[in-house]
Amino acid sequence: MRAVAGDLLDFDLLTIATAYLLLKYGEGASSIFAFGQGLFIDVISGGPQGLSAFLSLAVFFVLYFGSHFFEMQHPRGQIFLVAFAVGLKEVLLVGMLNLFVPRVILMQSFPVMMLGSVVATALSVPLLFGLFDYFIAYSEDREPQNL
Repeated sequence: MRAVAGDLLDFDLLTIATAYLLLKYGEGASSIFAFGQGLFIDVISGGPQGLSAFLSLAVFFVLYFGSHFFEMQHPRGQIFLVAFAVGLKEVLLVGMLNLFVPRVILMQSFPVMMLGSVVATALSVPLLFGLFDYFIAYSEDREPQNL
């Protein structure tokens, strides 16, 4: 079995969703989401079982503990924390693949693709947080009124 790492640009929407849930709903909802989506990805993927759940929980813990040092309410803090979480997730993924898969092939463009993923994901955080807020406010306005 071989694994190829670093062959495409990755936009990590799940990390952004985990960060948004942590900001708006707290660590309970965010940790359950992170673990649940990690298990779901493990079930539908052909990779080592538990790898995605581990990575998702690692992202949650980076965001949770990082939010104690950086302001998640401010866009700069959001960008920094998500960038750090995505970068760590990419590095952990390659490290864990080296442990579980006998032959991991790293493309020469891996560092550039990883940096591109980190930058693209991190810079989109304030925009997507605003969109999430808009859709939540829109759905709350559309709920039927109890008489």
